[in-house]
Amino acid sequence: MRFAARLAALMTRKRIMTWGAGLLAVSWFIHVHTMAVPGLVDRIGRFKGTDYIQFYVMGSMVLDGRTDALYDPHAHLEEGRRRIDPDLQFYAVHPNYGPQIALAFAPLARLPYLRSLGVFLTLSILCYALSIWVVWRECEALRPHGAVVAVVAAASPLLLTLVRYGQASAFSLLIWSLAFVAFRRQRPFVAGLVIGCLAYKPQLGIVLGVALLASRQWRVLIGAATTGIGQLGVAWLTAGAPGLGQYFAELWTLARDPGLVQLYPSEIHSFRGFFQLLIPSPPGALVLAIRSWTAAAPLGLRWSELMLLTILASPHLIAYDLVLLTVPLLLLADWIVGQPDHARHPAVSLMLLLLYFAPFSGSIVARLTGVQVSVIVMAILAWQLYEVCAVTDSLRDSNPASRIPNSVEPGTHDLRAAARLYLAMADADGRVSASSSAVEVSLRSTASKPACSGS
Repeated sequence: MRFAARLAALMTRKRIMTWGAGLLAVSWFIHVHTMAVPGLVDRIGRFKGTDYIQFYVMGSMVLDGRTDALYDPHAHLEEGRRRIDPDLQFYAVHPNYGPQIALAFAPLARLPYLRSLGVFLTLSILCYALSIWVVWRECEALRPHGAVVAVVAAASPLLLTLVRYGQASAFSLLIWSLAFVAFRRQRPFVAGLVIGCLAYKPQLGIVLGVALLASRQWRVLIGAATTGIGQLGVAWLTAGAPGLGQYFAELWTLARDPGLVQLYPSEIHSFRGFFQLLIPSPPGALVLAIRSWTAAAPLGLRWSELMLLTILASPHLIAYDLVLLTVPLLLLADWIVGQPDHARHPAVSLMLLLLYFAPFSGSIVARLTGVQVSVIVMAILAWQLYEVCAVTDSLRDSNPASRIPNSVEPGTHDLRAAARLYLAMADADGRVSASSSAVEVSLRSTASKPACSGS
């Protein structure tokens, strides 16, 4: 704890800006230098945009009217060798994206591979930047530090890992970011419509779906079902019933054995990958998700908890999906900046720093030690957030002063305001010494502010 406190004290605005600018310059120079060579292979012998091959090939098949072959690995290899390189060895042994995704990539498949990859990576970076911006706007404590946020986000190893693979995780990040904003602005149906877009990558919606179902947030669920069914409709129109059936069969195969698409456990940043390397499980993550989401804690903490648990519980989460940590990093940074005296401030600050460099956990530490440090850090942070949520609930239940007055308008954020006040005044033991009069003053002062409900 002393080490964490000393580290937190060192993380001043000037130091973060300086370190971030240095990391930005070095990391992007290395990446550009590595990629800036003619041909399909970079300077160290890796195929450029390895994971993008699947998207490009599926889009090409849609253009050719070969939707019946979308889930045929041999057809993928043949199409890749025809469109990309005659000696291509990389192909999707188990294509696991729906026909609607193949349709979405059809326009990009009209371009030569490298040009198509460049357009796709540009779109991914734009999605990443938009995600940062929409979440940052909702972070009151971080608003004065926009330049620092921009530099640290641009230098993020999470972003560079995504760009190196050529995966579509930036679009998942944008979905989570927009859904958070919709919840923040009390638009539950809109939040559901956005969440339903995760149907293209269903493993990222399991924890969230269970939490929403347990909390009976029907408008959110109806919105999600609307978008999800819409995606299935587009998939059916694209590939027909046979193609949709092949897609579901592929999902079922991978659900029974996720290892079919996971060659290296050191690249898996979930409980499953951790126990493959070394020896709580996903059901435990679901329990924490339900209890945290239904707590009275601020929305930013609860949303961060759901995203952390989604990553931990996912049966198939590779290093490029760690870009999803960007939202929890922002929201929790906003929380610790706004709660400098909170007992968990040093520990959470340390966890955020470690998560920022999470990709190195798999590429370096896990291969050397057999321990996926990122999973340990995420699990510790998730437990800490759960305890904060639990403390908030216990205070609400035990202290009459924290209960909602009947005279308060339903649209006000009274309960969340009381939770924030309690958390701000928490002492080292997690208890609160605030008086009931202080709570009443806080409730009255926040009654006119926009609500941030998660329902």
